[in-house]
Amino acid sequence: MNQKYHHFIALLFLLFLLAQCDFYKNNKILDLSSSNLEIKLNRFEKKFEKIDTNNIISSLKSLRSEDSLFFDSYTIQMMRFGRITDTPSVTTKYIREFLTNKDVRNLHDSVSIKFENIKPIEQELTEAMKYFEHYFPNLAIPKVYSVVSEFGYNAVTFDSATLVLSLDMFMGKDFSIYRSIDFPSYKIARFAPQYIAPNAMEVLYLQHFGRNELEETSALVYEMIEKGKKLYFLESMMPEKEKHFLIGYSPEQLAWCNASESDIWAFYNEKDLFYSKSYIEHKKHIDDGPRTAGMPKEAPGNVGSWVGWQIVNAYMKNAGGSVTLEQLLKTPAETIMNKSKYKPA
Repeated sequence: MNQKYHHFIALLFLLFLLAQCDFYKNNKILDLSSSNLEIKLNRFEKKFEKIDTNNIISSLKSLRSEDSLFFDSYTIQMMRFGRITDTPSVTTKYIREFLTNKDVRNLHDSVSIKFENIKPIEQELTEAMKYFEHYFPNLAIPKVYSVVSEFGYNAVTFDSATLVLSLDMFMGKDFSIYRSIDFPSYKIARFAPQYIAPNAMEVLYLQHFGRNELEETSALVYEMIEKGKKLYFLESMMPEKEKHFLIGYSPEQLAWCNASESDIWAFYNEKDLFYSKSYIEHKKHIDDGPRTAGMPKEAPGNVGSWVGWQIVNAYMKNAGGSVTLEQLLKTPAETIMNKSKYKPA
């Protein structure tokens, strides 16, 4: 029996053990049944695709009158069509060309078929927003829109009151168009409906708690912890969601990280990377990618963020319930590092 077969059997056994101990789910489930919150998806793409291109100005104005702020955000900021006017313009020309383009029409049709039943997505968003409402009662629950962005965005916020989901970015990994426009395989694996709620809550996190990107780069370990805060937030918003969806891994990739925890820690220590301020090193370890440079081929990308997640978990465990989620998000990374006492054996 060769070594590769032994490794394969060992991995299957590990996955079985993790499934038995419910490893992929976290323990942050709360009883929020008293909340009356209900998220309804505003299917803007359905309204937009019905615009009468033979009477485009009046049709656009009619749609805009329903919700001018979002209409302008979509047509000007997201799609770059421009502002509509009372007379024919470059904007109306672009929109007519967009709506009459065969490929765009086919894309809209595919989205309509794929997401004919939107109830499961609304239910998952509702549950996540209930947790958001619970933890952050002073923050507004956004209105949620769906659009077709022609592969421009997954999810985006224009302001604290608006969350936009591009359904054409969640058609499933087998949707042929993704490969025809050269999306990498590791990204295509996440273009599935199961990632809609994690993407939605991630952009909500960035809207309210994201750091200023112009801030001076700090030590790699502190940047890891900042990424870990976001992942801990996602856990808290979706406590019944399998953890691998939160970080964008496959179950096997997450199992590898957990099985290799002490080796990963040793790698960063031995390479003296934790306190590196090198932009290149940061990109290697906390940015998205197919794998993490310098690690075994089984290692997924973004392992540094996974490490930060473990450090934040250790910090919150040591806090014993004395630190709220909101307090955690405001706590300096250096404090979290020092008080986490994280050091896997």
